[in-house]
Amino acid sequence: MNYYNKIKTELINNETYKIIKDYSKNRNDLKTYYSVGKLLSEAGKHYGESIIKKYN
Repeated sequence: MNYYNKIKTELINNETYKIIKDYSKNRNDLKTYYSVGKLLSEAGKHYGESIIKKYN
């Protein structure tokens, strides 16, 4: 058994797993912030409508 190659493979697999996990986390953060931004934009539109009605 070649221990060097086995250890190297284990370390590479670990790094690959961490990169994939970070990508997934970043993707989830992006989706969340996009959804929050969209909700804030919609809320801003409705807020503007109520002010226009109030002062008309």
